[in-house]
Amino acid sequence: MITDLDRVLVECLPNRREMQPFANGLKIGLEGRPVVVVGAGPGIGEATARAFVAAGCTTYVADIDLAVAKETAGALGALAEAVHVDVLSRDSVREMLSQVLDRSGPPAAVVNVVGIARGKPFSKVTDDDWDTMFNLNLRQQYIVAQEAVRLLGTGGSYIAIASLNGVHSSPDNLPYGAAKAGLVSLVRSLGAELASIDVRVNAVAPGIVETPRMRELFETTGRRAEFAEAVPMKRLGTPDDIAGAAVFLASPLSSYITGQVIVVDGGASVKYPLALLTDAH
Repeated sequence: MITDLDRVLVECLPNRREMQPFANGLKIGLEGRPVVVVGAGPGIGEATARAFVAAGCTTYVADIDLAVAKETAGALGALAEAVHVDVLSRDSVREMLSQVLDRSGPPAAVVNVVGIARGKPFSKVTDDDWDTMFNLNLRQQYIVAQEAVRLLGTGGSYIAIASLNGVHSSPDNLPYGAAKAGLVSLVRSLGAELASIDVRVNAVAPGIVETPRMRELFETTGRRAEFAEAVPMKRLGTPDDIAGAAVFLASPLSSYITGQVIVVDGGASVKYPLALLTDAH
């Protein structure tokens, strides 16, 4: 049965898939504040930097590949600046944050997007797979967070990009899931420990997001429609969906939120049985 409200929603609301979330700017209390986005490549990192620029932030785009960081920053205009960082080197992280401090003062937020996944059965996981997953998904978060906390001002925010795999399990993803679960624990523990000095620590846990890497997977498997249909919202996540959550957690709008993991998955993890396909990474 179609109600009058249904007609209003169908006729008057814009198509969510066609909306540009940050096209008209975003004024949420971050204007003029410096922020750092670590991991500047195409996908979630680039979208997050773009969202902070839209919010009026001086946005430092950091990456191990300075050319990638410069490409991202160059596309975002005068509020974005590229900086180099190797997240596995404490000296490099410290130098990058010192540059930000010297140029703009203490950052309002540091968002760490860096991560990597290698999906394979447990029997085929190598020691290198394990070490790489833990170094790039957990150890570097510990390094960046520890250095960032020294510089974050009162009310500052550290935001890690975790994963639904750190909250729920999936086959053929053990090292990645275990590392992301460790990241979830790190975020919760730091949230509790740093609350007394008014530094907030939170994470965003994406579900299936159509990043360039996932787009390549879909082109190879031809299963994009199947994956989208498995999500209750009937669409895949976009990098902008994750960026919006990160900006919210950095802003004064979330001033009483710390130690939390915000799952952004289109409702996949609340549907029983779990809506995501078991081989979706």
